Amino acid sequence: MGRGRGGYTQHQLSYRDSGGRKVKDKGSIFVAERYMDLGYESVFRREIDGVKRFDLTIKTSDDVNFVKNIEVKQVISPNSSRIAENIRNGFEQLAGEGDGTIALYDANHNQSQDRISFIQKGIDEARRKGWIKGPIEVWFKDKTCVKMN
Repeated sequence: MGRGRGGYTQHQLSYRDSGGRKVKDKGSIFVAERYMDLGYESVFRREIDGVKRFDLTIKTSDDVNFVKNIEVKQVISPNSSRIAENIRNGFEQLAGEGDGTIALYDANHNQSQDRISFIQKGIDEARRKGWIKGPIEVWFKDKTCVKMN
């Protein structure tokens, strides 16, 4: 029993978005599963008329209380300016959709002070440019999360 009322509460081999399409974004799946591990329900969001939207809605597992919308961006570039651009793009996708969070997913690294410092440079650049509109979480391949702002 994983999917109830459009969301997932347990890990699956295959996920579908709210429009019934198979979810292929590994970063979104990773973050959704981490929230499931914490006892939340994860709903994968579909694109509407080809318009990019945020990736996930997180709710309480009883499907009663909305927690937040999340746009997931992967950290794959060795350039901290690319992280800042991803933050800008992510908050644009969240615009007007309630409480939103950017989740930066670093699939290639475990949490370390060097990695956090590198990501912080991108966040600082985004802040200087006025692109940060809400909370930012950084998820690492070792399943740890750092909340940054």
